[in-house]
Amino acid sequence: MTGSQHSAPRLPTPGRLLVAVSGPDDSGKTTLVDQVVATLRQRGCTVTRTYCYGCVMCRRFPGRPRSGRPTGPSSQPGTWFDAVHAGIDASETALRLAAARVRATVRRLALRRPCVILTDRGPLDSLAKFDPPADSRTAALFRRLAGAYDMTLLLQSHAGEEPAGEAADGREPGRHWQERYRRWARSSADVVGLDARATTPALAADAAFRLMAARGNALRERRPRAGSSDGPVTPPRGRVVLSAFDTVQSTDYRGGGSVVIDHVARRLAQEFDVTVVTAARHGGTQVRDGLRYRFVPVCRAGPRAAQLLFQAVLPLVARRVPHDVWLENFTPPFTTGLLPLFARKPVIGMNQCRCSDATWRKYHIPVFPIEHRALRRYRDLVVLNQADAADVRRHTPKAAVHLIENGVDQRHVEEDEFGAGGSILFLGRIDVKLKGLDLLLEAYAAAAAPLPLCIAGHGTAAEERRVEALLARTGGDVRRLGFVASERKEQLLRESAFMVMPSRSEAFGLVALESMAHGKPVLHFDLPSLDWMEGKGNIGVPCFDVDRMAEEIGRLAADADLRRALGRQAYLAARHYTWEAMADRYLTTVRDVLESSAAARSPHRGR
Repeated sequence: MTGSQHSAPRLPTPGRLLVAVSGPDDSGKTTLVDQVVATLRQRGCTVTRTYCYGCVMCRRFPGRPRSGRPTGPSSQPGTWFDAVHAGIDASETALRLAAARVRATVRRLALRRPCVILTDRGPLDSLAKFDPPADSRTAALFRRLAGAYDMTLLLQSHAGEEPAGEAADGREPGRHWQERYRRWARSSADVVGLDARATTPALAADAAFRLMAARGNALRERRPRAGSSDGPVTPPRGRVVLSAFDTVQSTDYRGGGSVVIDHVARRLAQEFDVTVVTAARHGGTQVRDGLRYRFVPVCRAGPRAAQLLFQAVLPLVARRVPHDVWLENFTPPFTTGLLPLFARKPVIGMNQCRCSDATWRKYHIPVFPIEHRALRRYRDLVVLNQADAADVRRHTPKAAVHLIENGVDQRHVEEDEFGAGGSILFLGRIDVKLKGLDLLLEAYAAAAAPLPLCIAGHGTAAEERRVEALLARTGGDVRRLGFVASERKEQLLRESAFMVMPSRSEAFGLVALESMAHGKPVLHFDLPSLDWMEGKGNIGVPCFDVDRMAEEIGRLAADADLRRALGRQAYLAARHYTWEAMADRYLTTVRDVLESSAAARSPHRGR
C-alpha cells in the first residue's frame, strides 16, 4: 500500500454529505461522477446517485431555454413561459433530492457508514441554463435549492483548449457557458472549482474525494457530537448572524442603519462566517462579497406590513439558521420579536432606531411597556448614545449595555471649503412625521433665507405623496431631488453650506456625521439622543420650536464666517468617528459574548 493511500482522508462516520457535480456540457461531469462513485465505494462509503437536471418541459420543449451550445439567440429571461418552466424544473429537482435523501437515510441507518448523495448536475446548472435576472423569483428558487447542498463541484469546460489556429468563433460558445457558470457560482454558496482537464479521471475523482472529505470534516467540527472523545482540533470559524429588515440594497428605506450593518458584517467576516438575514420580495440565499445573505420573502406585503411579518417570522428563521451568536437589529414598531426566547445561542440586540419612540410620535401607540418588558430578555444590548444607554440601564438593569457610536468615511477638506456652499441640505429617508419635514418646510418659509433648500431622499409611496403635498403649499426655493446615489450624495454634501436635521426622533443621526466630515455645520432640534454633537459644529434649538428654527436658518444662511467657524469644528470632531473603530468595537463585543457563552457551557464551571 502506498504512502498516499495510508494518508488518504476519510469522511466522517456516520455523516451524510450532499454534493453536486456541475459544469458546461463538455466538462466531463458524467465521466467524473462514475469515477467518484467507484472511489467512494472503495473508501467504504455508501453512495446514492441521482440526476438533477431537466424536467418534462425540457423534454417537450428542448430548445427553450437552450441547454446546449448556444448556436442561436437565447430565450428571453423572465418571460412567463420560462418562469413556469423553471418552477417545474425546480419541483422535479426537489422531488429527486427528497427521494435520494430517503434512500440515503435508510442505507446510513442500516450500514452505519458514511453516506454521500451525489447528483449529476444540480441547481447551479439550472441557473446557468435559465440565466434569470439576479433578483427574480426564479433565481431565488434555484438558490434555495442550492442552499441544501453541502458542496457543489464546478468543473472547467474543455472548450477553451482548441488549437490556437482555430477560429475564435468556434471557441466562443464554450467560453460563453463557462463565464455564465462562473458568474452564477460567485453568487452561490459552497461552490468549489475543480479542474479535471489536465489529469486522468481516477486522479480527478481522488481530488474530488479529498474536497468532499475536507468539507465533511469541517461540518462535523461545527456540529460536534455529544460525548465525543476526539482529540483537540483546530477551532472552526464561529458563525455570526446579523438580522436587519433593510440593507444597503433595499429600495424602500435605505436608512443609515443599513450602512452600519454593512460595515459591521464586513468586519466580522474577517474572523467569522457571517450570514445577513434580511427582508426581500423573494426568498433564497445569495453570496455577495464574501457575505451570505438569507432573504425572508415578506416585502410583497408592503413596507409597513412587511416589518410586522419580518418580526413575526424571525424567531422561526432563528431556529433554522445555524449560529453561535446572533446580532438583531431592532425593527419598528415593537423593537423586538423576543428573539432570545427562540434562538439557540446568545443574541445581541442593536437598538439603532428608537422604535417605541418613533411608533408613539407617528401613530400615538404607546408601545413603551412592551419594549421595556421585551428588552429584559436580552443579556447584551448595543446603543448609539448616552441617553438611550441610561434609559436601557434603567429598564434592564441585568443587561450589559454597550455604547458604540457610528462612524464615517474620513475625507480631506480644504480650509476654504468649511461651511462654503450654495444650498441648505436635508438628506435622509422621506418620512414627514419622524424626520420633521413639515416643521422644516414651515421654518424655511418663515426664514426667507437667501439659499435654496434641497431635499434629498427616498421613502414609501405614501410618504412621497405627503411631502409633495407639503411642497405644493410651501413658498420659497425648495428643490425636491429624490433618491441620490453615492456619487451624487457626495456632491450635494460638498456643495451645501450647512445641513438641517429637523427630526422628531433620532438614535444617532448618521447623515449629520457625514455632513460634519465634509466640514459643514448641522442645525437640529435639541433631542437628548443628539447630545453627542454638542460643541462639535452644531446648532441645537429647543425641540420643535419652528420660530427658533427659522431664525437659525436665516442666520446661518446669511453669515459665511459663522458657517466657516462651525464647519471647522465639525470637521475636526468627525475625525474621531471612524468605521474601523466602530466595527472593531462590535468585533470585541461579539468575541466577549462568545467567550462568556463558552465559559457558561464549560463542564468545569464553578469548580
